[in-house]
Amino acid sequence: MVSIIIPVLNEEKNIEKILIQLNNLEISKEIIVVDGGSTDNTVLIASKYAKVISSPKGRAKQMNNGALISKGEILWFLHCDSKISEGSIESIEKAISKGYDAGCFSLYFYDYSSPFLKYISYTSNLRAKYLKLYFGDQGIFIKRSVFEDIGGYKDIPLMEDFELSMRLKKRANTVVLKDKIGTSARRFIEGGPFKTFLLMQYIKLLYILNVPIEKIASIYKDIR
Repeated sequence: MVSIIIPVLNEEKNIEKILIQLNNLEISKEIIVVDGGSTDNTVLIASKYAKVISSPKGRAKQMNNGALISKGEILWFLHCDSKISEGSIESIEKAISKGYDAGCFSLYFYDYSSPFLKYISYTSNLRAKYLKLYFGDQGIFIKRSVFEDIGGYKDIPLMEDFELSMRLKKRANTVVLKDKIGTSARRFIEGGPFKTFLLMQYIKLLYILNVPIEKIASIYKDIR
């Protein structure tokens, strides 16, 4: 069984759509929404469709706590603004049955289209395929045994998904599925596509250069 884990914080506008999609999949699965202290109606809405648990705020903490109480042999971590394909779970199970330990999906933007955003999704998929470096909006999945063996997500304020994929790259057999996963372009629309792209590349560079993660988080917060 696949356990689907979704960390949320004040996502009442987005959470219902993904949960309806997941519940419509006619296949065995477990859906866990991990709330980091929402003050809106996120928990009330999510409770209609999934198991909801509370966790200290922080995406890494929330995903680790969701994994801790989950029952599936495969863990699938999703963002609440994702849009999944109908055969996603079957594709995950097929990949695991072929001997892969973890992986992600091919990314696209479902709510806004432009040549620049198509470039971003295209290069993101190239990075994932050839460098084996993933971000959470690509729908990371992983065998529970492997997740536990590497110690789950590192408890850091950001880049937890990138950091996890760096460890997986060294210790696991990973794959980028051809199946698509949609993500919202809301961050690019709100912050400006080019400015937001440059910010993401800057944060990534700082992380690769081993700048303390607390300083990176502070810079990210100030720029945002």
